[in-house]
Amino acid sequence: MELQIETQKNTDAETQTAENLSLSTEKPKKNYLGYITIFISQYFSLIGSQIVSFAVIWYLTITTESSLILSLATFANLVPMIIISPIAGVIADKFSKNFILIFTDALQAVATLGLIILFYLGIFQIWQIILLMGVRGICQGFQMPVSVAVTSLMVPDEKIKKINAIQQILSSLLMISTPAIGAYLVNIFPIEQIYWLDVFSFIPTAIVLLVIKIPKVSGDEQSQKMSFKKDFSEGMKYIKDSGLMPVFFYFAIANFIVVPIFSLLPLLIVDHHLGTATEYGITEIMFHVGLLLGSFILIASKKKSTMKSVVTFGVLLSVSVLLMAIVPKGVFWLFYITCGILGVVLAFIDTQLISVLQVNIPKELQGRVFSTMFTLIKSINPVGLVIWGILGQYISIYLIFILSPVISLVIYFILLKSTEITHYGEK
Repeated sequence: MELQIETQKNTDAETQTAENLSLSTEKPKKNYLGYITIFISQYFSLIGSQIVSFAVIWYLTITTESSLILSLATFANLVPMIIISPIAGVIADKFSKNFILIFTDALQAVATLGLIILFYLGIFQIWQIILLMGVRGICQGFQMPVSVAVTSLMVPDEKIKKINAIQQILSSLLMISTPAIGAYLVNIFPIEQIYWLDVFSFIPTAIVLLVIKIPKVSGDEQSQKMSFKKDFSEGMKYIKDSGLMPVFFYFAIANFIVVPIFSLLPLLIVDHHLGTATEYGITEIMFHVGLLLGSFILIASKKKSTMKSVVTFGVLLSVSVLLMAIVPKGVFWLFYITCGILGVVLAFIDTQLISVLQVNIPKELQGRVFSTMFTLIKSINPVGLVIWGILGQYISIYLIFILSPVISLVIYFILLKSTEITHYGEK
């Protein structure tokens, strides 16, 4: 219910307003067991989606051997999420979360079913997979903010921290296990049969969401939400005035030059190392094991996070990619180790960067600054995807994995010499 308070002399009107206030500020009833049921159904649905995503990327790799196609597939999935995410939260608060989750899951299932039919009819084309990736990106753009909001609406406050920790662990296990399952399945079944996982995993999720109702956001919580335009403007002003701009440029460079080439990793494995889906699956597993290991190291460490440490690991990110690129052809055990190191480095960068910003940015501005900064940084990623994808049509993938970290290292050192980025938060 939308809360509207007007000053009126009429006593009856004042009474009605008071009643509206009482109704709109009523806290939604927590349904912890209901949340657990929804979470389990969503988790198994996500397992199916992740396996299908692995299979799709591998199919595009061996079928096209095109860096441009792989980049376009990632681009199609990423851009809708970037565009939709800022407004998805507002829409999620205005409409039924059950409806949004069911509708987006159904849309993915129908789109996937359509692709399966095209396969069986023999009229399938590559652009249809890229279109499906776009549909998945749109759906995920709506689902992510809804999933985050559902936790606070259904889980008691004293259990939220525990639930978030469990979700983080399960998410890591998911990213470690699904490449192995995906690699196993693509060696046995054709792609159109693996697609059925996406369709079948929708059914139990829909049934659960039809039975268990997610509470609506109360009126007073909605009234506190600011417009995205205002949030963005205030966040940008703080970034300019506080000395965060060099930090922004530093990580914008990483997302423009280094991060996009990860979408071309399957081609490096196939073209340069002559690997198979098994090697690609192990590579993905080692990377996410590295992420998990890095997270545990940070939990055990008592060392304070500083921007100097963050920047150092930013440099190590480029060095790690370079090490991965110069691994001798076919020496996969060494390639796996470098991928694991890369995962550890990324875990250190992400966690320490967030920690430094959380300590130094005023609490009342953190939401706006984080939203602005990370939206801008992520928005640069698709541009890099397209550039590297096109460049990969003319030069070898191996050379791209050499050029990317070298170029980024040169720019990093120029930025380090010309700014005081490492001193952020010391004053």
